[in-house]
Amino acid sequence: MDIKCKTKFDFKELLLLLSASLLILLWGYAAFSKLADYGRFVAQMQLAPVPLMNHLAPVFGIVIPVTELALIGLLFSERFRKTGLWLSFLLLLSFTVYISIMLLSGLRLPCTCGGLISKLGWRQHLIFNASFMLISLLPFLWSRIFPKVYSPRSIYK
Repeated sequence: MDIKCKTKFDFKELLLLLSASLLILLWGYAAFSKLADYGRFVAQMQLAPVPLMNHLAPVFGIVIPVTELALIGLLFSERFRKTGLWLSFLLLLSFTVYISIMLLSGLRLPCTCGGLISKLGWRQHLIFNASFMLISLLPFLWSRIFPKVYSPRSIYK
């Protein structure tokens, strides 16, 4: 009796889903921790040596978590998942620019992130963000490097 498996393993789809899942966890945790401690989040942003940050911090205090929640919606949607990955990369890039400004300022300012992530130092934040930037780009990089993934069994056919 010969039973053939008709399911096709698609590594690219698995990588896409895994990347989206990790980013959903990141954005969910980040958004809810910022909203839960909104006052502290805004007060710490107001300390940043960035022009107009004192006035824009209350606006950013709402816009950033709402953006993170919107990214979760995009990442959950199969239709918009790739867009969500690209936008996640761009948001992480903007956070990385902000962190770089904090490092270059030389000031020892508190982190504006929420929850456990706020316990990281600025350099650790750069590594953390770079890791998640790579996670958001990984499905696209994989498709570029390996345009066609062959099953090990396909070489024997």
